[in-house]
Amino acid sequence: MFTPASLLAASSYLIELLPYHLLAYYPFQDRLRYPAWFVTLLVGLNMTAEFLVCCYCYFLGKDIRTWDFFMAVISLSIYFWCVNAEISKLLFIYILVVDYVMIARGTAIFLDIRFFSQPGTIYRFLGAPGDTMVRVIPVAITAPFMFKFLTITKERVLHSHAPQLWRTIWLIPGLTSFTILALTWNINVASVATLATLLARLSLLIMIFVIYYVLVTSLESLRLQGEAEERTRNQEQLLIFQRMQYSRLQKQIENTRQARHDLRQHLNLIQAYLDSGDEQILKEYLTKYGQKLSSLTPRTYCSNYAVDAVVRHYAEMAHENHIRFDSCIQLPARLWVDEPDICILFGNLLENALEACLLMPEGSPFIRIHARVAGEKAISITVDNSSRQAPSTKDGSLLSSKHGSPGTGTVSIKNIAGQYHGIADFKYEGGVFFASVFLNP
Repeated sequence: MFTPASLLAASSYLIELLPYHLLAYYPFQDRLRYPAWFVTLLVGLNMTAEFLVCCYCYFLGKDIRTWDFFMAVISLSIYFWCVNAEISKLLFIYILVVDYVMIARGTAIFLDIRFFSQPGTIYRFLGAPGDTMVRVIPVAITAPFMFKFLTITKERVLHSHAPQLWRTIWLIPGLTSFTILALTWNINVASVATLATLLARLSLLIMIFVIYYVLVTSLESLRLQGEAEERTRNQEQLLIFQRMQYSRLQKQIENTRQARHDLRQHLNLIQAYLDSGDEQILKEYLTKYGQKLSSLTPRTYCSNYAVDAVVRHYAEMAHENHIRFDSCIQLPARLWVDEPDICILFGNLLENALEACLLMPEGSPFIRIHARVAGEKAISITVDNSSRQAPSTKDGSLLSSKHGSPGTGTVSIKNIAGQYHGIADFKYEGGVFFASVFLNP
């Protein structure tokens, strides 16, 4: 079985398949579930098994094509296992690679049969090494373009948020691939060597890329539309904060006016106690008056006016619901982050924490918030809160407790963190939900 001819044929065949594995994994090198060496090991073991199958088929004089599809299913399973992304999105991109493989191979087979094969011979995928090398030429020419196209497609696909659409959209390229496969399964020299076959393959190539371009462009439009809607919601939420702050300011101004009006009466009473020489009663009166003034004076949580307004709003809501609220916010009056973004960030973090605490029927709910400047301009924010249970997740995204789909609050937090070259991390441990955000403008 392991004759020099079979080893050479199998090696040449694996060289032909290697670029397709690279195409599939290259765009997701930053989204692997496991270390790169482990993924490489799995793919290497899969290719070793295929190498043994090739040697066996060559020894028996059989073609590798049927086994090739079986090994492709195994490769797809490893792909799903190693790449951390939604299955439907992975299918969408993987099918693009499969379509590219079929088109590149079809073009190469045309060239091989047209210029290098003898008329009347049977074409085999696992044949002479020279035939295999001919099939590598179209891949070598088009691979750089395909790498770039896949990278752009991957970015737009993974950043789009349309769960219902993704459940079915992969069927469009999938059914196209099935149709191609069904119509071109039987390869014979007479039909493949015609110019019409080459034109059909090239037309198919153009059609595939047009389909993907239209779909990906539509997804990009949906993403931009979603971001616009999110900005609108954020602006509305910020406007609510501003209205609440304005109402508090009006109330504070009214209290100050009332306090100034009452101050004259207090001064007259103090003067009366001084004239009477009753220092003990005067001390008790001043103590009570000081306590009253402290309760009328709102607490300041942060030097930054906008952040302080948001934090104060949720702190008051926490106190009204008997939720312990601890804060340590050391941020300057002027930040390097746009005011609407930082307000929405704090608002979403605290709103999620407050909702989790309100769902606790018993115990001692709490919210802890810390924020400070790290380095010259970076900002570190952590919000910890008690929670009766771990939040539900799907494909790495936190699900909302209200509607069971990915929460808009956490999505907004991640988007803002990404906008400022930062990260957002969420985890649950020991009855506490930890949210951490790092901004690096």
